[in-house]
Amino acid sequence: MSEAVWLIIPAYNVEKHLDKLLSETSKFIPAERTVVVNDGSTDRLGAIAANHGVQVIVHSENMGKGKSLRDGFDYVTEIQGTWAITIDGDLQHDPARIPAFIAASENGKYDIIIGKRNRSGTKMPWDRRLSNGLSSLLLALVTGQKMEDVQCGYRMIRIASLKGLVFNRVSYDFETELLLKLVRKGSKVGWVEIPTKYAGEKSSIRRLPDTMRFLGLVGLYLARRL
Repeated sequence: MSEAVWLIIPAYNVEKHLDKLLSETSKFIPAERTVVVNDGSTDRLGAIAANHGVQVIVHSENMGKGKSLRDGFDYVTEIQGTWAITIDGDLQHDPARIPAFIAASENGKYDIIIGKRNRSGTKMPWDRRLSNGLSSLLLALVTGQKMEDVQCGYRMIRIASLKGLVFNRVSYDFETELLLKLVRKGSKVGWVEIPTKYAGEKSSIRRLPDTMRFLGLVGLYLARRL
């Protein structure tokens, strides 16, 4: 199974983390099955990725995390990969949990497996905890499926489940669009517990506009227009 698993890393100006991240992920998924999407970075990210021998997709300008993920999925689809794990480039996702995702995929029950962050004893701000909790509760109510941590970007997706889906979002809301469209077509969601690695970094998520986009997607889902 592990030979059919690819890794997608959407990355923007994370040169200080990427070398360590790729060294850690290579213990579980080799460089030839790792895709770094360089989303218009202005630092040395591209050179670091090249030094590790990974596959690199380059955006000439910053186009958003969602566009990076979409391009990564398109690449893995084209080379007929079976599964893709998505992991952020800033080391907030522990690469050591990759085997847990792979193990969860092997029972054949799930089409998407999402990290469930253990927030006890962490420095995650209360507003982010509240946002994560409320968004997960709302999606559980509208989809009828158990939703633990819908804002977590550490995921594993069965590539075949993406067939026929058309995506429009290019920012962080793509992850919600992806989840809702998969659920709409009958895909099953699984969860893997992961540690929360947060040291007070400034989030690039913009609270009000991203909340409005999230609610807009929920409205489209309820109206069966998503």
